[in-house]
Amino acid sequence: MHIAEPDPRPLFPSWWRLGALAYTAAGVACVVSSAAFPESETAMLAAIAGALPWSLALVTLDLAPGVAQTALIVLAGGWAVNAALLWWLALRRTARRTPSRGA
Repeated sequence: MHIAEPDPRPLFPSWWRLGALAYTAAGVACVVSSAAFPESETAMLAAIAGALPWSLALVTLDLAPGVAQTALIVLAGGWAVNAALLWWLALRRTARRTPSRGA
């Protein structure tokens, strides 16, 4: 009787790792540029778009002193969560199935 070997290939191909790396690098660049140049609308819009859906929390912020720092923390957290999820998907391995022994 022939027992099939489990497939050692990862569930997602290596381009997922490349995508996760690119997303992480873009996130660092967007958040750092937003912090360095707070008057730049392009950097802020890119940071907001990349941190979706977590950046929707910006709607709840009041326009009070210190809102820019709070918004930057929300955006950095959104990028971090999204990057962590992408890395988790990229590094997942297929579950090794052990063949059941029939009697």
